[in-house]
Amino acid sequence: MTLDPQGGVRLDEPGAMRNPLATRHKAKGRMMPHTTRRYRTAKKIQATAVQLAVRDGLANVTTEAIAREAGISTRTFFNYYPYKEAAMMGPPPDYPAEASEQFVAGTGTLIADLDRLITAHLSRFLDERELLVHILALSDTDPKLDALRNSTMLSRRAQMRELLRRRCPATPPAQIEILAAAIVAATNAATKAWAGGEVDDFIAAARENLSLIQPAADMLNQRPA
Repeated sequence: MTLDPQGGVRLDEPGAMRNPLATRHKAKGRMMPHTTRRYRTAKKIQATAVQLAVRDGLANVTTEAIAREAGISTRTFFNYYPYKEAAMMGPPPDYPAEASEQFVAGTGTLIADLDRLITAHLSRFLDERELLVHILALSDTDPKLDALRNSTMLSRRAQMRELLRRRCPATPPAQIEILAAAIVAATNAATKAWAGGEVDDFIAAARENLSLIQPAADMLNQRPA
């Protein structure tokens, strides 16, 4: 990423400001979180919680009912989630560790390396469309669940901000913050469009939205037609 002379954010040029020490942070053979037994159990609890909320109504769902339906003890439930709304949101959708390190150490254009990271990230959720539809519908009617969903997006933005900071350490923090917010907004819009049936290809929708960040930034230098 470089700075345009007129102040625009450039995503389509090689990362001259990339951190030369970034390769030292590469993950070394770590198991991806979504392949672990704990992750699979967390997802099972989430699916059960959402299923019960859709069937019985969120207000009528208890942690005991979720645990019983999921085939675990209540104590085990609390080893994974502090309350039922957290269970419905599921494990944090963090960016994949290996793909994140590849992004930080990438030498291509920022947009190209970002495309690979977002593709790796979203590919894990392609079989969860129905689950996502229910989560969005439930959060629209429950303030606590909606607040948790917003908190998740803020957490993901913080993760993206840190990845950008590591990749482009010479870039002003404010610019990093703005770009991170734009990236998360782009993927979030794709998520809603996919869940709402507006698009069929989740990754293609996210890719298209990401490609709009640069033209959107260029609008700042345009005059009315």
